[in-house]
Amino acid sequence: MKSLSPHITRCAVSGICLTLLSGCLYDKDSEVDASAMPSPSDELRQTVEASNPNGLSAYILPESDDFEKIPQDPNNPLTAEKVRLGQFLFHETALATEGVNAEHSGTWSCASCHHADAGFKSGVPQGIGEGGEGFGVKGEMRVFAYGFDKSSEDPDYVPDVQPFASPTILNTAYQEVMLWNGQFGNAQDGSVNMGLAEHVLAPQGTPKYENLRQLSGLETQAIAGTAVHRLKTHEDSVLQTNDEYVLLFELAFPQASEDIVSEAGKAIAAYERTVLANRAPFQRWLRGDSAALTDLEISGAKLFFGKANCFSCHTGPGLSSEQGASEAEMFMALGFADFDPNHPQISGVVTDADSRGRGGFTGESEDDYKFKVPQLYNLADSEVFGHGASFDSIRDVVAYKNAAVPQKVIPANQLDPRFIPLGLTELEIDQLTAFLEYALYDPDLARYKPDALPTGACFPVADELSKLDLNC
Repeated sequence: MKSLSPHITRCAVSGICLTLLSGCLYDKDSEVDASAMPSPSDELRQTVEASNPNGLSAYILPESDDFEKIPQDPNNPLTAEKVRLGQFLFHETALATEGVNAEHSGTWSCASCHHADAGFKSGVPQGIGEGGEGFGVKGEMRVFAYGFDKSSEDPDYVPDVQPFASPTILNTAYQEVMLWNGQFGNAQDGSVNMGLAEHVLAPQGTPKYENLRQLSGLETQAIAGTAVHRLKTHEDSVLQTNDEYVLLFELAFPQASEDIVSEAGKAIAAYERTVLANRAPFQRWLRGDSAALTDLEISGAKLFFGKANCFSCHTGPGLSSEQGASEAEMFMALGFADFDPNHPQISGVVTDADSRGRGGFTGESEDDYKFKVPQLYNLADSEVFGHGASFDSIRDVVAYKNAAVPQKVIPANQLDPRFIPLGLTELEIDQLTAFLEYALYDPDLARYKPDALPTGACFPVADELSKLDLNC
């Protein structure tokens, strides 16, 4: 030992710091320079960089007006005019005139099931277009209007609801095909649905027939969705009778065609491509703000990109599957339960095809019970998780994947080989949950809502109960 100081009360001995009541022996040669130790943020940076050959840049979402960096269909290039038109169309309740019940005309929109208040999900387990009423604060109070039931024998009271929980449109620019089973999307350079026979990919008389347009998933789904969700964009709709919409279409499509249904869908898809959670703390951290994440969130992120191996399935800028992902990278069976028909907020039954997910679409047994990997931003905006809304908290989903015990009874050989116990402690589950809940939360999705619509209509829903809730 080289020195003795009665004033030193903490010293390093074999890496252990001891507190003494009176003096300690101090070896200056063994002194640890705390400033040379990597910070938690630096350690996370090393972990994230090691998770992808492209390092941190692999996970950065572009700015919403940086059109050159946003993935897009070459047949539908992004322009500010097209995005602005699409934003209006996405929220326009005045388009809702193709319903089955005239009393509810003009009361729903695309945004009814994908609104900013719920992270661009619906806020309830089963999103409701026509046939719903009420809203609450985040769509959580939307219910079926009197008489509406998916199993109704009266066609005037069959609501527009889907067999799965409404997926978010957040960050969908980074996904090639749409919906939980991937049934929409057949771009010419696509790698997921191109091998399917035409009678599977685009059967006549169904919404999937739009796949023959050979557009990307967002464009195909947006075009098909206007008809599926009983929205009118043709033949004397509000798009032809409202002067502002007429001008907006001229600006967005200066070389207009006679196919306004296609143009409307392309505008909606263009808008959806710009809906990016690029102001979340993790995005700020990726851009160099080392103080953007708390220590708890950093610990969770290190688990996400390390021990828990979440990044092996949730990757790319949207933490879903990357643009151009293979089918094996995009769909997997994790045993999540389907809709519970006994739940008071669920209408209708779960068909065998719906239960089989991807397999119900392709008809291939190896695809059975597989569903698309969802993106992970702004999960905290709703309490609906999984294609069947079988979880109501983020922590429960993390605990489920940690335990790897399927909710749904399916053949063991159908479960994804990556669905195995993670070995996380309760503390680590909390840390990982904190990363998902807070670090991936963009606090200002309201910037993607229009201030008002050209028609002056209320949105995202416009029934009388909703108007009261929305103060519209």
